[in-house]
Amino acid sequence: MSNYPNMSYCMCENTLLAMRQIVTAMQEEGPAFLLEMSRDERRAFQELFNTCEDFMNLSEELQDEVEHGEYDGQPDEAQEWHDFDPDC
Repeated sequence: MSNYPNMSYCMCENTLLAMRQIVTAMQEEGPAFLLEMSRDERRAFQELFNTCEDFMNLSEELQDEVEHGEYDGQPDEAQEWHDFDPDC
């Protein structure tokens, strides 16, 4: 059994809805949003914040790869064999 709460074909849509729920609560509640959290929820909030930073960084990297044609659709190992020079 997977630890992922969403099916891969709809994970972005479902996560977007969940993030919008959080952002709306933050806007409506202001500082109380953080102040009224349990310790566990506050830890999860910090992990979510860190994960959002990772998401932004990886998103930029992936988009750069796509824009510059660096992604050929092959797994890294297949690309290594493609680039292999038997004469070196």
